[in-house]
Parts: sequence; structure tokens; C-alpha cells
Amino acid sequence: VQNSGEYNPLSIAQNASFTQAWFYGEWQEAMGRKARRFEMRANSETLGFFQVIKYPLLFGKNILYIPHGPLFRQGYEGQTDFLKVFRERLTQIAIEENAIFVRFDSRFHNSNYGSKVPSYAQHSVYFQPKYEWILEIDKTESELLGGMPKDSRYDIRYAENKGVKVEIFEKNLINYLDDFYSLMGKTAQRGNFNLHPKKYYENILINCEKNNNAFFVTAKNNGDIIAMNLILIFGETAYVVFGGSDDRFKHLRAPRLVYWKGITAAKNRDCKFYNFGAISSGSGYESYEGISEFKKGFGGKMLEHPDSCDLVIKPFWRWIYMLRKKYL
Repeated sequence: VQNSGEYNPLSIAQNASFTQAWFYGEWQEAMGRKARRFEMRANSETLGFFQVIKYPLLFGKNILYIPHGPLFRQGYEGQTDFLKVFRERLTQIAIEENAIFVRFDSRFHNSNYGSKVPSYAQHSVYFQPKYEWILEIDKTESELLGGMPKDSRYDIRYAENKGVKVEIFEKNLINYLDDFYSLMGKTAQRGNFNLHPKKYYENILINCEKNNNAFFVTAKNNGDIIAMNLILIFGETAYVVFGGSDDRFKHLRAPRLVYWKGITAAKNRDCKFYNFGAISSGSGYESYEGISEFKKGFGGKMLEHPDSCDLVIKPFWRWIYMLRKKYL
């Protein structure tokens, strides 16, 4: 598919992840990565969509990844004939792009269509989380507050009583890049994780401005910005895609208020779901345990995505890649 108007994953999957949206491919393209979009069709009926992102490796090799996809019309994900054609086409695409494997997050995985990815190879800046936390927000504010633990409600009131002011910014998002990147950097340092280059976030803010699909939730204390979240809207869901806070002001408990104001702002924009992003679960994403407890403090439930699978094109090179992931 070459035209954004012809690529509509929401038409077959109402709660499709934003990582299968056209604009997400534009985010990747702005970083020099190749994005390709495909429609799966039988005669005149659309059966599905998928977007594949190309990530370069050493020696001219590549990985192809279909993040939280492909997306199938209900009933087709298990049909053998359909999956055979899908596998053949995906293999062709991989050969065209000199990929050692194609990774996808889908509900089918067996020896005929893909090898299940071990847990040690899933946690990467390239790949999407298996577990996320979501909240249904198609309720009154009183009902949403009543669904929270009392400690969360207390933190929200506490931040307001301490004079923390929250503002919503929908325009000129790029003007807040420096503050936002600084707060994310402080959060990354506390959480011992790495950020993308600043240019990556700059490109995202420019793209969001173009598509009018995101807003900042910003907390201030005496004029200083002390916490920020970027909220993205796709379909019926609002996503907390990035956020950060200044630990010097943790006594004000501003992050809890920022999340709550983000929920109410998304609700006012007719969203039905609020996606807090990745959480830990069982043996997965142990480093997210602290932030996971914070996210669960708003009520809600866990969203478990299908296991990731690899369609292996070059077994030797994939073995080398997996070896590196396991031991380095």
C-alpha cells in the first residue's frame, strides 16, 4: 500500500495498536528506517493489514518486525490456506530486504508459520512489550476515582492541595521538546534505561502536530515544569507513549495527578480506553516492577499480547543474533 488513505487497520480491528498505524511508520522513516505497509485481500474483501519496519544489523543484514501485528479480520487468523499464502509472501518480502528473520506478534505460532521467541530475546528497544496496562474510561469521573485504591485518590488530592497546576497543550508541541527530553532523561537515569536520540522525539512531536493526534499533560510548581506525559490517540484508545518527572519534586506527587488529568482529557476526547504502556508480569520485564505498581494504582486490567514469533529466513545468522541477545 503506497497511499495512507488505502491503509486502514482500524477498519478490521477496532482496537488495533498504534504501532500498526501509518503515522508510526512515519516515525520510523524519520529515523532512517524503512517502513512498508500491506493489505491482505481475497478478491474484493480485505482480510487484514500489516506494517513492517526494517532494522539494520551488522554486515548488511536486517531484521523485519511487524509490531503488534499483523491484523486479521476475525476468522482468518487460523485458516491454513490463508496462512500458507501469508507465509510465502512474508518470506518474499524478507528476501527482498535481506532480512535474517521476520518477527511478528500474532495469535498463531507453530513450526509451519514461525518459531516462538524466547523471553530473553523479546525485551529490546526495537520490540513492543507483551504486557500492557489498560483502563476502561467510558465511565463517569466518580466511577473512575471509585475504582482506584484510596492511596491513589489521596495522592491526586495531595498534589492539588500543594499547588501543583496541570495544563493540557495540544498545539506547538515542539516548543516543549527541551523540557520534555530533560524530564525523560532524569527518569531514564533513575530507572537505568536508555532513551532514543533527541531527534527521534523531535520528529514524533512534529508528526503528532501534523496529524493532530496527541497532547501534552504538564505539571508545574511555581512555574517550573516538574512532570510531563505525551498522550497519543488512535482509534478509541489514548496511549501514554512517553513521560518523565523531576525526582527533586517527588514529595509533591505530581505524576499521579498528571496521569489522572490525562485520563480525564482522553475521556473528554471520547476515548474509551487508556493505555498506560508496558508492565511487568511473571518472568517478563522485571525492571518495570516499580512503574507497574504505579500504573496499577489507577484500576484497570492487564492486556496480554500474543507471543512473538520469528519467521526464520537465515538460520545461522538468526542463531548468532539470539546468542548475542542471551549472553551480552
